[in-house]
Amino acid sequence: MQKGFRVNARCWAFLCGWMGVGGLWAVEIPLRNGTEEKVGVQEIKVGGWKEDLTRMGFEVPIEEIDQGQIVGQKWLIAGGRPGFLGAKVFFLASGEPEKVAKSIFLFDPTGGKTLPWKGSGAVKMFQKISRPSVDSDWSRFREALGGLPFDTILQVQDQKEGKLHLHPEEIVQITQGKVSGWVSVLMKLVQTFHRGGWKETIGVPSGAEAEVDFDAELREVLKENGPVRDEFRRLLTALAYGGKDEKEKIEVNDYWQLMEVDKTPTVALGCGVARSGIGGRWEVADMNYYVSSGYFGSISFYGVWPYSEGRSLVCRMDVVQTDPSQLAQATARMVAEGMFMREVRGACEEIKRQINP
Repeated sequence: MQKGFRVNARCWAFLCGWMGVGGLWAVEIPLRNGTEEKVGVQEIKVGGWKEDLTRMGFEVPIEEIDQGQIVGQKWLIAGGRPGFLGAKVFFLASGEPEKVAKSIFLFDPTGGKTLPWKGSGAVKMFQKISRPSVDSDWSRFREALGGLPFDTILQVQDQKEGKLHLHPEEIVQITQGKVSGWVSVLMKLVQTFHRGGWKETIGVPSGAEAEVDFDAELREVLKENGPVRDEFRRLLTALAYGGKDEKEKIEVNDYWQLMEVDKTPTVALGCGVARSGIGGRWEVADMNYYVSSGYFGSISFYGVWPYSEGRSLVCRMDVVQTDPSQLAQATARMVAEGMFMREVRGACEEIKRQINP
């Protein structure tokens, strides 16, 4: 990985001080249907899905989605920022926005089962986590690491530096404690997130003398996509503070999942949040704030608007951070963008099938 991609602790502290509560997350732009609202000295006219998505710079493929299609569009976040891929997808779903949003929010890609390693989706096991997390949240994790292929996650001491996103002290803890060591490492990460949100997470090793700070990098990406960030500011603020919002009710869903990433067994920690917006809009966001290998983090967020009687328009936006060295060549990036779009569209197809059985 290019050393220039590293975000060290000093830079992270500077970015948080500059863009933190007073910068990136400070003010939510209201979304009241057909009214004018003042935000500071700026006066903004807002209204339903047409106005909201136009303000974000998105063009809705009306003809295609009216025919029932799920339409994916490339999203060049920050003009193709190194290491990041973006995508946006539009589709229509049966039901009012609240119903559709809650189906998305509670979506379990495994259907509550443990899926086989071969012949199934990327996520093999999905488990909700309590607040605060309790030992029983990890029973299925302990069981999974007792056999193939997930027992290979225990072999941390022999891995190439940066392949696993673990600090040296965490590697020692897992080497000595095996399964219980992994549980301790993950529970500490969950507690850190619950206490202070993704802004409390620290960079993870990505190679010799290099690390990736998903928090700081994601803040930069969102800052560079200001119109989208502003539409979902309250939702993103809730994630930034660990699934909490002191100003309003927010629904939260914490989880861990075991999955296949680049043919490698991987564990990820995630958090989903949902809220009702103004003018009938609902919003959902889902973040992987820790991933043990492969990519470094991801976030998917959805706007769900009233569209016509009994139907809602859904716009899903995805951002994932991976190793920029794998995307350095134009052809490699084009292939990765195509694969990423297929994955996002496939996930939307599964969600739509669940909403419209």
